Amino acid sequence: METLIAVPKRRSTLATLFRKKNAIVGAGLILAVLIFIAIGPFLTPYSPTAIAGNFNEPPTVAHPFGTDYEGHDLLSQIVYGAYPSLIVALEAALGAAIIGFFVGVAGGYFDRTGGALAGLTDITLTFPVLPMIILVSSLFVPTDQLISFLLIAFLWAPVARAVRAQVLSVKKRPFVDAAKTNGMGDTSIMLKVVAPEVAPLAVAYFIINVSVGVVLVTALQFLGVGNPNAVSWGSILYWAQQFGFDYGDWWWVLEPGIIISIVATGFALIGFGFEEVMNPRLRKK
Repeated sequence: METLIAVPKRRSTLATLFRKKNAIVGAGLILAVLIFIAIGPFLTPYSPTAIAGNFNEPPTVAHPFGTDYEGHDLLSQIVYGAYPSLIVALEAALGAAIIGFFVGVAGGYFDRTGGALAGLTDITLTFPVLPMIILVSSLFVPTDQLISFLLIAFLWAPVARAVRAQVLSVKKRPFVDAAKTNGMGDTSIMLKVVAPEVAPLAVAYFIINVSVGVVLVTALQFLGVGNPNAVSWGSILYWAQQFGFDYGDWWWVLEPGIIISIVATGFALIGFGFEEVMNPRLRKK
């Protein structure tokens, strides 16, 4: 009976999620940014790398976001710079969610491997993410693929810890005992019975990690980790801190900072709403 009841509950997850104010606000912010990125190329005729106007020009009708010290149109740079920043963040969040999910499920269900996987998770959580990525990147060519891989290597651990805690609770429920009684093996029970019950939690952490990934990726690019000549949100801020403060170009810093904050806040609000819906401990009575 309990497995039958779980199906309609999962079907109503999205409906419940978007009754949460934080999820509604987060979805609205992300939708607004996606529309801005989609129509951005039609709003500006300039290439992000072309000299489109006067140097250090504040926002005008011709250049709504102003120009930088080389005359690049900042609206074009922010629009086109969204793609590398978001792609790396999405890749890192997806990889971390998948690895963290399976490590958490296996660590929570199997007692023999649970201790080792929990220890590996705890060790990973002790490392400071940003300094470690900067250190490793200094030893290799810091490509987007390397940054994505390094983010995955650290962001999976919080997912695994949260999923493992839920698995420890789920595996004690009657429908798991019923599956064992019916002759299902441990691997089948773990993958077919337990894993679907905790999968939404991994989805919630995927969404939250997109927010974390956007902030970390832009922070790394801002610090010069990567190719500063490639147009991205982080590289815009990198050149802004090199020259923008000297010239007093406040718009050069403010505008990419606002767009990054909106994206990070939007994904975080959706992720927190999703986690609240799926985690009984966070539900408001």
